[in-house]
Amino acid sequence: MIDLSWINPFIAFGVGILLAFNMRKVFARIQSRRGPLVWMPGAWHDINRTKVLQPLYDILKLLSKKTILPATATPFFTIGPIIALVFALALTLFVPVAGLAFDYSFSLVIIFYLLIGVTMCIIIGGTASASLFAAIGGVREIELMLANEIPFILGTFALAITYDTLSVQGMMGPNLLLNPFAAAAFFIAMLVKLHVRPFDIAEADSEIVGGLTTEYSGKLLGVLEITKVLMLFSLSALFVDLFLWVPKGWTLPGVASWALFLAGAFVVSVAIGIVNALFARFRIDQATKWLFTASTALGIIAIAWAVAWRFIL
Repeated sequence: MIDLSWINPFIAFGVGILLAFNMRKVFARIQSRRGPLVWMPGAWHDINRTKVLQPLYDILKLLSKKTILPATATPFFTIGPIIALVFALALTLFVPVAGLAFDYSFSLVIIFYLLIGVTMCIIIGGTASASLFAAIGGVREIELMLANEIPFILGTFALAITYDTLSVQGMMGPNLLLNPFAAAAFFIAMLVKLHVRPFDIAEADSEIVGGLTTEYSGKLLGVLEITKVLMLFSLSALFVDLFLWVPKGWTLPGVASWALFLAGAFVVSVAIGIVNALFARFRIDQATKWLFTASTALGIIAIAWAVAWRFIL
């Protein structure tokens, strides 16, 4: 029998495109704009009938354009985005999609390494261009990663303590209610990994053009955009799995399971879009200080709460 987990990358890309559209729509609405239209006026049907797939159109346009390689770039400039995409695709195999994924007793650890692998490959690729903007963005990205991994790990390991497992499927449940501190620490860490304001310092357009992606164009930039879509889906799905899923032991029909999962993913994307629209960008020193203090404190409280929940309550 074929393991259906192999279709997760295709689901991740398709749903990720819709989540990216949803974030654009939420961002526009908060700014009192209409944003990309779900249904185009009849007079515009010769252009398109809907802009729901606008993120996909953007990617296809980039993939159709010529890739310009800087004269100072090393081979890592080309290799970095491709390996980052491979890591992102592998990540989707271990993040449960409506309960469907490769499950191992240490799948949470695998997810940690794959997430770090995506970031490191983009850092290596971007800085290989020898661009000053990419160098500044790379330094900022490394500082953010070092400050962010602690609360991210603390928030997720709090659930590992509660359920006594490192399997993602083994700790799925309504943990937003059982351990809200872990959920808060994870959500903030997710914003950092997705470069959402106030944590988009590494690619601040108004300051360093695009940071690590400044020198990318054409097909390589399209590969990076695909990676972003997969990361958006994977982290949103992981939040749904860890904090919004039904209690263990409940049996849901296939359609209900998918409906619950997709609804949760869209709720998470709405939350990300709201935060992105309401907050201004941190300076790098403000971001790292905030992550090392407030966010890390949430992670520590989440661990203490998990220990108390398991061994005392």
